[in-house]
Amino acid sequence: MNKIDERRIWSLAATGALAAGVLVLALFRSPEPAKAVLGLPTGKVLSVGLAKLDGGSADALLEEEATLQDPTPLFLPTARNAGGNAIPAGARGEPGGAFSGYAAKLTYAETELQLTLPSIVADPKTPAEAFEAGQPAQSYWGFGQKDWVARPLTARGAFVEVLAAGDGQRVIVLPLVDARPPSETTWQPLQFLVAIDAAGVVSPPVLTESSRVAAVDSYFQNFMVETLHVGERLGPGFYRVCIGP
Repeated sequence: MNKIDERRIWSLAATGALAAGVLVLALFRSPEPAKAVLGLPTGKVLSVGLAKLDGGSADALLEEEATLQDPTPLFLPTARNAGGNAIPAGARGEPGGAFSGYAAKLTYAETELQLTLPSIVADPKTPAEAFEAGQPAQSYWGFGQKDWVARPLTARGAFVEVLAAGDGQRVIVLPLVDARPPSETTWQPLQFLVAIDAAGVVSPPVLTESSRVAAVDSYFQNFMVETLHVGERLGPGFYRVCIGP
């Protein structure tokens, strides 16, 4: 490589470095002068001052703007809701002057005191009467009604209903007058499943729903076979026997 080529290379390198420096310097610039803010004319000096808003200010626009932007709650006495002049913040009300707009009336004549008192309510004598207290009066009592003669129910020890297991058809419905279940407490309805063939009951009735009393379950299991004779009353098949109080 001769000296002319070396000079050319150094010349190109110097030119590239100079161009890079110019580009870097172009990134730096001085800040622009501040522009007018909020449309105010340039050069006007802003200032903050105090003004007394007592209704006699010379600047009516300033007083109206301060009144509209007043943060005082509206439930406090102001010139807008109290009428007349607003009550000063440090003013103290005189005793008895809070309701000075109303004349005192300390007595009432016998005809002026209109009090609606409820009618006298008698104390209920039975629990049933206590539940009826406060019920609305039945103004249409008797319309479309008929007095039926209440007949006493037939005395019975239980009630039986026999249904065919296949189609649910009732085959026996009658009260058990002679039934005397051995229980002094209340027992629940119970159910049995009975299988009958040509010779009678195939096996002892199967208990499917208990009365919650074991003695009652055993009593009616024997009662159906020995006293009610369901094997002689019904034809061959399966039956559901329901017994209740």
